Amino acid sequence: MGRLLLPLLITIALIVAVVVTAAGEETRTEIEYLDEIRGQATALARSGSAIGQMMPRLREIGRDEFTTVMDSVSNDVAVALAFVGSEPPVDSLIPVWSLYRQAVQAWESGVSTLSASILQAADQPDDATVANLIGDGLADLRAGDELFDLLRSEVEREEIPDPISPITDVNLFPADGGGLASLAGTYVAAARASTNNLGLLPGLRVSQVLAEPDWDVSVEDEVVIPFTETVVFSVVVTNIGNVESEPGTLSLELVGGEVPLRVTAPVRSLNPNGQTTIVFEPMEVAPDIAYQVTGELIGDGPDSDPSDNRQSTTFTVNAA
Repeated sequence: MGRLLLPLLITIALIVAVVVTAAGEETRTEIEYLDEIRGQATALARSGSAIGQMMPRLREIGRDEFTTVMDSVSNDVAVALAFVGSEPPVDSLIPVWSLYRQAVQAWESGVSTLSASILQAADQPDDATVANLIGDGLADLRAGDELFDLLRSEVEREEIPDPISPITDVNLFPADGGGLASLAGTYVAAARASTNNLGLLPGLRVSQVLAEPDWDVSVEDEVVIPFTETVVFSVVVTNIGNVESEPGTLSLELVGGEVPLRVTAPVRSLNPNGQTTIVFEPMEVAPDIAYQVTGELIGDGPDSDPSDNRQSTTFTVNAA
């Protein structure tokens, strides 16, 4: 009997070991899966913080800042979206996966809709439907946050092993509370504010007025040009806007002599960050006279900042 019992005990021990090993392997798989969600949640939480800090500043930010933040958020959501595209490796994690997938899908829709509708509000001031679109985007972001809260509750069940570190909370909804319609209206007004640079606008600027011979600053802190009978002025014009500028006109005025001199020249279209230098014909000058030269863009077309369309320099010409 004893000789029969020993092999049986060994067989049972082997079966138990296999079962324990399998259970341990499944637990490790669960922890690895949850830890991946934890890492993605950390990145998404940073994205939510970035949105939350940016949206109250819509009245003062530029289009580049807005799109940079929203593109970064979209990239983090895309990583999570790819992850939830496949079912989890073990059935015990299906409830977690299902909640995470729904949350990520809601976030993806919300980020895309909010980003597009804010820019639409800035680009199309007469569009009355954009507030509804912003409200839809906000609703999706809030839904995603709520679904992720349910996921965190699901992970806390005893049947689910703890991840290596706790899963942080994620909030992509950009406000602490308030009704969606009211918040959407606030964002529409902010996107259309004249104090920001969100809309598609050119931004021609007089960047520099130059002279040949070159002027310099004297020890008395005055701008002077070496003795000459004529000066060739040139003006650097830059498009600091976010869309191609229309052709324009640049004027150059020199006052200080007996008769003010004023000439104009065309300015070609410039791409965003494009620059051109316009050189004028020589102008006669005389020594020891205080002159002022002014380069100014003329026109009433769209411009992101009309205050930078003019630049002046006061100078004198040294005696021979």
